[in-house]
Amino acid sequence: MRIAIISPIAWRTPPRHYGPWERVVSLLAEGLEIIQDGINGFIVSNVEEMAGKIKDVMDISREACRKTVESRFTQEKMVKEYIDVYKEILKIS
Repeated sequence: MRIAIISPIAWRTPPRHYGPWERVVSLLAEGLEIIQDGINGFIVSNVEEMAGKIKDVMDISREACRKTVESRFTQEKMVKEYIDVYKEILKIS
């Protein structure tokens, strides 16, 4: 049995008056770009496109999904990236 997760996200840019925290949010968001369209998920623009992709879910490779996670979220990499974000926060605060 295969299970698919449908996770619609509507990204809206925060207002400019957030000041330095806008940079913090963008630094954190950069690490979240893990979807490779058609390889480990689908990127769509609206609900209709999302519904149309449901039939293609079985074409997504479980191995490709696992490789994405293993390559992007190693313990060493996560520690380094968290430290880098904290350093950036300290610079802009």
